[in-house]
Amino acid sequence: MAQSLAHRWGQIIGDVFELFVERVLADAAAKHGLYLDKKGRRPARPGKKVTWHDGYGNKHDLDYVLERGGSASTLGTPAAFIESAWRRYTKHSKNKVQEIEAAVSPVADTFSRHQPFRGAVLAGEFTHSALQQLESKGFALLHLPYASILTAFDLLGIDAASEDGAGGTTERQFREKINAWQKQRQPQASETLLAEWNRIHASDIARFIRRLDESLTRRVLSVRLAVLRGHAVECADIPSAIEYLVNEAASATLREDALERTAFELQVRFSNQARIEATFPNRAEAIAFLRTFA
Repeated sequence: MAQSLAHRWGQIIGDVFELFVERVLADAAAKHGLYLDKKGRRPARPGKKVTWHDGYGNKHDLDYVLERGGSASTLGTPAAFIESAWRRYTKHSKNKVQEIEAAVSPVADTFSRHQPFRGAVLAGEFTHSALQQLESKGFALLHLPYASILTAFDLLGIDAASEDGAGGTTERQFREKINAWQKQRQPQASETLLAEWNRIHASDIARFIRRLDESLTRRVLSVRLAVLRGHAVECADIPSAIEYLVNEAASATLREDALERTAFELQVRFSNQARIEATFPNRAEAIAFLRTFA
C-alpha cells in the first residue's frame, strides 16, 4: 500500500525530532563517559533494535539506553532508559505514554540495584494528564509542544501545520509541504530547526539534563549493614562497607556461624534521594554487590 502524504509529512517531522533527541543524549553520554545505544547495527547485540529483557525474560524494544562500561562490541550496565515520541493529536497520547511506561518500567525494575534513570522526550500534542502519568511513575520529561514545531519550520518558510477531516489539509497541500522541505539544503535546514528548538526550550532542556546529571553523578551517602541476628552498622561509603565485610577482625559479630547467621541486609543511600535495599545469603554476594558501585 502506498504511503499517504500525511504520513510522509509526519515522518519528516519525526526524523528531525529524532535527531534532536540524539543530540541531547549524545552530549550527555560524552559528558559522563557513557555509551549511547540507539536503533541500528551494533556488534554487541543482534539486529537493529535496542532490546533488553526484564526479570521474567520478556523482551522490550527501547529507543535509547545509556550504558556504563558499554562499547560497540560490549554491552554495558544500563544507567538510563529514555524513550521518545512525536504525536500530532492528543487522541493517542494516553496510549503512547502507557506504551513508554510498559517498555521502560519492567527493565528498569529488573536493574533496580543500579537505579537507572527513566526519561521521555516528547514532541507534539500530549494531554496534561498523559504527561502527569509519566511523571507520577518517576519519569523525567522533556516536551516540545506542537507550537514549537510550527515556529521552527516557519523559519524555513514552511507551514508545517496539518489538520485531519473535512476542511483539513489536502493531499495537494501535503505535497507542497514535502516538496518545500525536499528543496531545502541539508543538513543546514535540519540544523536550523534544532537550533530553534534549543533556543525556545533552553530552560526545559537544562532541567531535563539536570535530572539526568543528578542520577548519573549520584554519590553514596551511607551504607547500612545488618547481619541477620546481628547488629546493624552504618558506614560512610562503599569502600568502608566492603572493608568491614572483608576484614574478619574488624568486628567479632562478623565471625558468623553458618548455622546461626544466614543473610546480610544492605541499604545504600544516594545523594539524589535514591535508596537501594537488598538481602544476600552470604557475605561474598554482598561484597560483589557493593563493588558494582565502587
